[in-house]
Amino acid sequence: MKRQLLVLCCFIAATLATTALALTVNLQVTPAYVREHPKEWSVKVVKGREGLIDFTIKHAVATRMYHVAHLEVYHQGKLIATSDTPSFGKKHDNTFYFSISAEDIAESKFDLSDSALKGAGDDAVPEPGTIVHQFRLLDFVPEQLLKSTLGK
Repeated sequence: MKRQLLVLCCFIAATLATTALALTVNLQVTPAYVREHPKEWSVKVVKGREGLIDFTIKHAVATRMYHVAHLEVYHQGKLIATSDTPSFGKKHDNTFYFSISAEDIAESKFDLSDSALKGAGDDAVPEPGTIVHQFRLLDFVPEQLLKSTLGK
C-alpha cells in the first residue's frame, strides 16, 4: 500500500512539475496598464499614409526574451491577413510596427508573447511557458484620430 501511494505521489509530482513549466498566461494590455507600467510599455498611434493608422509598440523587459508578435487583421468579420514575427529580443528597445485600415481596427487583434531564454548567444533557446500580452487595438486609438481617418 505504501509503495502504491509513493508511486502515485511521484507521478503526480512529475505531472505537476512538467505542467507548470509549460504554463501560458494571457494578460490584457489596456491603455491604463501601459500608463501604470511606463518603463515596460509604450504605445504610439498616429495617422499614417493612405488612410492607415500606424502603431508603434515598444516593450522593455528585464532580461533578453524570445518574443512572437502575432497580428490578425479582420475585414467585415473575415480574417484577411495574419503575421507571426518571432524575434530574440533585447532587454530594451523591442519595437513592433504595423499599420491597419481604420475600418478594420475594431475587429483586428495584436498579441505579443514573451518566453524566457535558456542559454546564450547562438545557443539560446526559448523555454516552455509564455506570457501572451493581448491588445484590443481600438482602445489605443484616440476617437478624434479614428473619426478623421474614417471620414476620408
